[in-house]
Amino acid sequence: MDNRNPTLPALVRARIWSAQRERWFRIMVRCKKKPPVAGFFDAYPRFFSTSSTASERDRLNRRYSALIRSNTDIIADRRILDIASHDGRWSLAAYKTGAEYVLGIEARRHLIEAARSNMLEYQVPDGKVQFLQGDVLVELDHLEAGRFDTVFCFGFLYHTIDHMALFRKIARLNPTSLVIDTAISIQPGSIVEVRDEEIGHESTGAVGEPGTPIRSVVGKPSREALELMLRAAGFPILRYFDWLSTDIKRWDDLKAYYMRKRISLTAMVCAQKS
Repeated sequence: MDNRNPTLPALVRARIWSAQRERWFRIMVRCKKKPPVAGFFDAYPRFFSTSSTASERDRLNRRYSALIRSNTDIIADRRILDIASHDGRWSLAAYKTGAEYVLGIEARRHLIEAARSNMLEYQVPDGKVQFLQGDVLVELDHLEAGRFDTVFCFGFLYHTIDHMALFRKIARLNPTSLVIDTAISIQPGSIVEVRDEEIGHESTGAVGEPGTPIRSVVGKPSREALELMLRAAGFPILRYFDWLSTDIKRWDDLKAYYMRKRISLTAMVCAQKS
């Protein structure tokens, strides 16, 4: 069967699986209350308050392990581009992991200001981590090819409809690696769930000028669709972080990962040398 065209039984099975996993999640969380774990962001507590989006201590520390620590080989001594850089949390994490240079692009002014303030607070030397305010899809066209080795795309992909355009713009820069953390559609097949969302809150997508739009059209790709687009853009080597094989006992702030509605992966131009 061609999984790009899911049948009705396949759709029904997907919904049943999701409902069963949802019930099990409620039971597991209710019966296994655990304290948050200590981690990277305990040393940088400003990030618990400089944004209202996904700033829970345990969530940030666990995502650090998945997105940064597991990718030390493509961060240390590399030049990093952090798109939709928010309050600078992952830009700082990359710098502290040994990145040579980090540039963050963020559309919202108050998050740019928070990011710069955070770098000052944590005494990051001038010129090592910088931030640029603007629409990601516009600013990518202004960057010089070959300037970056690794690109971060965390929490952004499901807030745009222009997935293939984004990947082509990233590919034009000739990075060797692209690290993605994104919500996905769990519907079977190679699909993109399209909807619109308000853009007033920092946890939603942001669109630039012209005009003053209050809603934007966004798309949430399935895993199959995401893999298809990455390979078409020239990133054929995919390395997933297996959230369910970790030692996590407390999933309170990580439900989307447990439900497999959010994934973390590294896409590469070629296999990394050991």
